[in-house]
Amino acid sequence: MTYSTNFVRLFFQPHDQLIVLRKSERIRNFWKAFFLLFFLTILTYSAATWSGLGTDPLSYKITTLSRIDFEFQKIWFLFGRLSIAVLLFLGVILFTPFIYWLLFDVSYKKAVNIQLTVWAVMLFERLTWIPFMIYLGLDWYVSPLSFGIIASYFTYLEWVVYFFGSISLFQLFVVWFQIKSLSTLSNSRKWWVITGVLLWNLILWAATAALLFFDETIVQLLLS
Repeated sequence: MTYSTNFVRLFFQPHDQLIVLRKSERIRNFWKAFFLLFFLTILTYSAATWSGLGTDPLSYKITTLSRIDFEFQKIWFLFGRLSIAVLLFLGVILFTPFIYWLLFDVSYKKAVNIQLTVWAVMLFERLTWIPFMIYLGLDWYVSPLSFGIIASYFTYLEWVVYFFGSISLFQLFVVWFQIKSLSTLSNSRKWWVITGVLLWNLILWAATAALLFFDETIVQLLLS
């Protein structure tokens, strides 16, 4: 049986698509979906950065640089963000399946197909950050769709706010989707799949919070 990669159909028809993917011996159209998501990644991160999302580390330069120099540094900042976007793209789609292959003895290629849909959801989440930032002045970690805005009412510890800000309704869907998909594709016990997926995502959320905590310092060092 042949499975045709379609991350949109897998999102809307997970049960039927997962059954076909589990039984499949060949997978086609993967690279078409891969490069389509790569192109959408570049567009999404470019739009988010150019609209001002995450550019706080540049704010201290406004009064010390000319307009031309500031725009020049903004372009370099954009290239930096795009580089990070590509690394995240490859990490989510190619590295996370390797972890799941080790933990659950699931086919690496099939796990990669699962992660294509996961990344599509994550891209859509990033698009929702833009109107929140433009119209409400809210950074992504205090999005109304994340737990960061709730955490900010209980603590002033930045890392804690960043950590809970990394946990959103979209991320909870991702966790559920990964558990459902891997439980279908793997012969591992469901409790082990749930444990492994939760632990891995907790590590990723903690790492995201740590990177954001040191983000401004890193950017200022690179641009100084």
